[in-house]
Amino acid sequence: MATRPFFTRLIVTFAGVIALVVAVCGTVIYLAGQRAARAQQIEELARLTKLVREQLPNPTGAFSIDAQEKERLTALAEALATRVTLIDGAGTVVFDTQHDPSTMENHNDRPEVIEARRVGSGSAVRFSRTMKEDAVYVAQPLDAQRPEGLIVRLSYPRRVWSKLAVPPIAIVLAAVLTAALLMAWLALLLQRRWIGPVRALSEAAGKMAGGEWHTRVPPRGDDEIREFSGSLNHLAEQAEKQLADLEARRHELQTLVDSLPDPILLTDAEHRVALINTPAANLLQLAPKQALGKKLVGVLNDEALVGLFETAARSDASAVPLSDVRLTRDGQRLIYQALATRTRGGGVMLVLRDVSAMSNTVQMKTDFVANASHELRTPIAAIKIAFETLQEVHREDPTQTEKCIAIISGHVKRLEEMLEDLLDLSRVESADLKPHFAAVRVEDVFAMVRGTMSVMARQKLVELVFERAAAGTLVEFESDRRLLNLVLRNLVENSIKFTPPGGRVTVSVGGAGTNGDVELRVADTGCGIPPEHQERVFERFYQVDPARSGAVGRGTGLGLAIVKHAVNALSGSVRLQSTVGVGTTVTCRFPVHSEAAVAR
Repeated sequence: MATRPFFTRLIVTFAGVIALVVAVCGTVIYLAGQRAARAQQIEELARLTKLVREQLPNPTGAFSIDAQEKERLTALAEALATRVTLIDGAGTVVFDTQHDPSTMENHNDRPEVIEARRVGSGSAVRFSRTMKEDAVYVAQPLDAQRPEGLIVRLSYPRRVWSKLAVPPIAIVLAAVLTAALLMAWLALLLQRRWIGPVRALSEAAGKMAGGEWHTRVPPRGDDEIREFSGSLNHLAEQAEKQLADLEARRHELQTLVDSLPDPILLTDAEHRVALINTPAANLLQLAPKQALGKKLVGVLNDEALVGLFETAARSDASAVPLSDVRLTRDGQRLIYQALATRTRGGGVMLVLRDVSAMSNTVQMKTDFVANASHELRTPIAAIKIAFETLQEVHREDPTQTEKCIAIISGHVKRLEEMLEDLLDLSRVESADLKPHFAAVRVEDVFAMVRGTMSVMARQKLVELVFERAAAGTLVEFESDRRLLNLVLRNLVENSIKFTPPGGRVTVSVGGAGTNGDVELRVADTGCGIPPEHQERVFERFYQVDPARSGAVGRGTGLGLAIVKHAVNALSGSVRLQSTVGVGTTVTCRFPVHSEAAVAR
């Protein structure tokens, strides 16, 4: 039984060799037959050319042919199933039975004509540029003593070959057909007993290798193949059960790591991604399925993370010490504590903990202390110097005394404003802050701004304008008056402060959107804010350079921070738009908290 596959292969190989030999021999016989047929055609055309020459007159001067001669040659060519062409000494075609001679080119360059003029008779098998098909040509001089004279040429076109030659291809085809029938019978036998069942086993094994362990092979073929099919089916059944258990455990593990807030990424020994949780996929800005099974370098585009993986892979220790990794996503800078650990299989597991908020909080506290210290140090130092000067000159120099008193008064006022702003900021930042909503009329909002900001606007020679947005449809809405007053006071005060005399500050209130939101907007025609400062003006104590802004006096740098937190307490949002030299517009938008808002 062990020799049967070898014997089968031998039979198939032998049959293939026989078929190849038959095909080669048949091809050689066919080519030889074609060559013999061409030689026979050339010999027959030579006899016919001699016959045609005898039918033509042999003048001593220039050759000419009348209409009667043309008709006779045409009839003779049809009877002989040939094409007759007459070519004079200059190569001009004077007569042709199948084409207009006046349209034919010079024929002295044709190989059969050249040979006929040289040795007395010429032949060729070539493609006819005139008839656009292959043909056999024989050419002879009309007068053997005058090879430079008239040439008589006869030819058999391709369409005549099939009538004149009997190709031996039929014998070759019969032999090949016999070999093909024998091989077909052997192939059918092998297909049913061995090839078909073995191919089914191979396909099933390939599917199982690809993870399709539910595939089964129906037992067929010889006994050995049937036995092997049963063993393979049993193997697939056991593997399917084990893979189901592994998949269940993998799903549980994936669910567990997805529930963790920290990004987790696991690679195998070949640096392919074996596990990635949802936070890690979100951080890398891809879907988990896109990363699994791919090389790490094709998934990570952050040099810091790639370097951390490479360090962990090369390290002899099981874990790399904690390190900070700084990443940028959507223009936002993020800080992560990274822990890389080598696995037993040679892979690396990376766990990232987002400490951006903690780091920002620490930085904000540091900046707050530094800024507050700086802001408090300046007025205190000025008050101290003015007080010391006042002690020395209060009796001798009344003018200097008044200047010192003015300095002390101004900086004390600045300290009071700073302390007031710090208290306001502390209140709006408090987690215990609960807005007290009550009905507020738009006219009351305008009156509140007029009452607190008109004097400052007149002193600065700035026009204060009030208008209703959206054609004045909003009459009344609900809000916290105290928070609303903080927002308006700080926005209008900033606008007046940074608007030159003759400018204008516009306060507008109205409805916005289809959900009934309230939109409050303060626009000025002031100096504007450079683009590089616009993202930071809502930070505590952050101020644009007064020398560039053209503002008179200095603020505390807390106004826009108070606005931001007050609007957040109202569940709203604030947006700033500014163009240097044109002006600044701050838009606050917050929802209506009751159905008491009235619209006409």
